[in-house]
Amino acid sequence: MSKIKKTQEITDLSVYTSFTKDEGMFQIIAGVYSAVEAIPGVSNKYSHDITEIELTFFIGNKKVNYTGFKALYEQLYGKDTFGDFYSEKCDVFVEEYLKTTPYKH
Repeated sequence: MSKIKKTQEITDLSVYTSFTKDEGMFQIIAGVYSAVEAIPGVSNKYSHDITEIELTFFIGNKKVNYTGFKALYEQLYGKDTFGDFYSEKCDVFVEEYLKTTPYKH
């Protein structure tokens, strides 16, 4: 009878990380969803696939409707400015996620 030999073990993790950021007039809670996989053959190194970033906005510590916040933002800063703002904030939270994750890349 032949011996069974383990050839590989892959670690896949589904990770949810939340952050808060006070922007003065409003606050943001960000949820960062990621799939984390151990890099085979490299000790304690992981690849990260950020699958979603969900931003929730608060004014005066009260959750506000996404559509209402977007409309208010565009009234203050101009038409079609919210998409860039949202993307910039997502980038900030991704950067923070990568700095703080225990699964080093």
